[in-house]
Amino acid sequence: MAVTLSALDVMVSALFTFFIARQWYERRRPYQLLWAFAMLVWTVAVAAETIAAVRGAWDPATYRFYYAFGALMVAPWLGVGSLFLVAPRRWARLALAVTLLLTVIGFVGIFSHTVPAEALAVTDELGFVETRIFPMMPTRLAIIVGNIFGSVAFIGGALYSVYGFWKKQIMRDRMIGVALIAAGGMLAAVTHSVGALGGPSLFRVSQLGAVLLIFGGYLITNNALRLTAPKPVTA
Repeated sequence: MAVTLSALDVMVSALFTFFIARQWYERRRPYQLLWAFAMLVWTVAVAAETIAAVRGAWDPATYRFYYAFGALMVAPWLGVGSLFLVAPRRWARLALAVTLLLTVIGFVGIFSHTVPAEALAVTDELGFVETRIFPMMPTRLAIIVGNIFGSVAFIGGALYSVYGFWKKQIMRDRMIGVALIAAGGMLAAVTHSVGALGGPSLFRVSQLGAVLLIFGGYLITNNALRLTAPKPVTA
């Protein structure tokens, strides 16, 4: 079951990545590029998780890729993408610079630190390594700061947009889509806690569910944009 759910997550995430990347190619909006990048790194992370599930154990390569591309990069890059939608451009650019710095610090720390193969054999009930492989300073600190910022920016930006649509009583379809994105972000933030209560299968169901909610919400908002956008004026 774990392998099946992780494989489904890889396929959905890859499809989502392709869809947003195509949207960016057509419209060239910064948030689309940043979200496409975030979903690409998430696809890589879940692919590493799937490989580990197939093998029945982590090795240094799969653990590094899961940690670097999943734990380190997904939340902050989704968050900074959201800021390019709802925040003044100067603040969004500052957040982008900070996110890039945290990514570089974390990435260098993860791929330069020795990962003992024997330490990867100690896993929790969800199949994740219990041992703190990487040092707190600066690697895990960069991950903690990035995840807090990313979760607040991504979920907060979506909820702020939902409130704006509700207050003005406009674009109901888009409001629903953004609400689904916020729900997906909240579910993603608590997947590990959900798994701790319900086990590995529930963890991977909630992980996949978070991606589906965000993807579904994004599709709804894009459909709403196509329906409400004015037709181009032709000569």
